[in-house]
Amino acid sequence: MSTAEGPGSRDLEVIGKAARLHYEYGLTHQEVAGVLHISRVKVTRLLKQARNLGLVQIRVLPDVSPYAGVETELVQHFKVDEAVVVPTMADEREQRAALAMAAARYLQRVLRNGMTVAIGLSRTIALVPQFVVDARPVSATFVSLVGGLRRVSMAANPYEGAERLAQLFGGNVEHLLAPAIAGSPTIAKAFRSDPASARTLARAAQADVALLGVGGVTNRTTLVDEGELTAKEISGLVEVGAVGDIAARFFDADGMAVAHEIDRRVVGLTLAQICRIPLRIVVAGGAYKVPALRAVLHGGLAAVVVLDVRTAKHVLAGKAAI
Repeated sequence: MSTAEGPGSRDLEVIGKAARLHYEYGLTHQEVAGVLHISRVKVTRLLKQARNLGLVQIRVLPDVSPYAGVETELVQHFKVDEAVVVPTMADEREQRAALAMAAARYLQRVLRNGMTVAIGLSRTIALVPQFVVDARPVSATFVSLVGGLRRVSMAANPYEGAERLAQLFGGNVEHLLAPAIAGSPTIAKAFRSDPASARTLARAAQADVALLGVGGVTNRTTLVDEGELTAKEISGLVEVGAVGDIAARFFDADGMAVAHEIDRRVVGLTLAQICRIPLRIVVAGGAYKVPALRAVLHGGLAAVVVLDVRTAKHVLAGKAAI
């Protein structure tokens, strides 16, 4: 309840939620009203209060979530350390940007001197550097945990994100100069055995934090879009139980690595090695990734998950599509 001196804590929470949805995620007044179950007129009044109180500068100052209830459900049901939920956007590019923004904010909150951050293969993770705000100098090391793509039209390569994050924070960077998926298991083994690659992979395996995207098993996945895998190879992975991948490591509905020739062609950390990284921040959203995200959460592959609200609700409900 408000007082004569100003709004109370509950008022500030609602003001902060409205401000975050409108100013950070770009929702219209009507869309904010729908999320918070209040009138459009009240949204306009709340946003004016946010400006008058100085809560809105470059970013919304109160660290409140409009989706706290969904986040709590995810934490309790899947036993993750933390869940961050963002609005669902109609446009896929806007959705990736919203997820990347939340991941950037989370990374800035947890990043400390001496940390090593391993970067995965993901269109969304590649956007994270764009949303780092007022980066303070941190003597951290950013390292690729998997090789790169031959084409870079979708800007998903881990070494690009690692390079930019190192520049922003004034840290160090270590690249894995190899393909994500080699032409054969023999070639992949040669890359992994190369001294430079082996050192980078060893560094990544000892990371404190991993920034990870999740791929589905459809023709929309980055690995197919960029020509790393064919539709036939994806079908073969599905036949052996694959429902998704993290950094080109495919897993089944229980979050366990699948046995397939593709796995032997990957130049990067294994799923088991990724799971040993203490803080695994998994960032993803979208209808076709629901089965993969449920597997990630059931299998304990994520310590922290960043999702959009519609995907989060369907993951919780056990639905395979939206």
